[in-house]
Amino acid sequence: MCKRVLPYFITFFLFQTHAFADHHKSEEGSDFAKYAVSLAGSFFGPSGNFQYNASKKTSYVFAMGIFSGNNPIEPEINGISYKASGSSNYVGGFVNHRPIDGAEWFRLVAGIGIGNIQNDVEDDAGNTYKINYTENPVGYLGIGFGAEAKKGFIWGLDLGVLHTASPVVQKVGGNGEDESSNLADYWMFGGLLPNLQFTLGWGF
Repeated sequence: MCKRVLPYFITFFLFQTHAFADHHKSEEGSDFAKYAVSLAGSFFGPSGNFQYNASKKTSYVFAMGIFSGNNPIEPEINGISYKASGSSNYVGGFVNHRPIDGAEWFRLVAGIGIGNIQNDVEDDAGNTYKINYTENPVGYLGIGFGAEAKKGFIWGLDLGVLHTASPVVQKVGGNGEDESSNLADYWMFGGLLPNLQFTLGWGF
């Protein structure tokens, strides 16, 4: 697990080192916000976020999220249709770095998260499965747009990938053939989980 998460720690450290250097050489304008609070919605549910802006270039984001409900996507895997429900809860720390002068709306994002994701999956024949992610921590890499270090209303759009150790897939009910291996190969339940997140907040 250490080898898997190490690249995210290295990226996190490089962003942090650049942030301190950038903080000392930059002069912030009157619209610069030292802090921001926001609410976000993503594939992993809603979250509340606190953002500390070390400079206009680099921010640290601390997030806490929780979700429980039905998955709106009903995947078809190996010719079998499934319905899914589940829950997730996590805390995470992320570095947002804006590498382009004059285009601080573009961000590179790296971070780590601690929590779990649990899925209950059922096919049309009544066969049921548990698909659970429990290994910690996990790494995150992505890009973002918006969520600048400025006062007032802010918005953000993020695209990224959560790097996990893959879930434990277990058949828990039904008399049909065990499709655990096919479920584990599907993109929704793999080791790399895509993320799309929209954020609204306020800088101050």
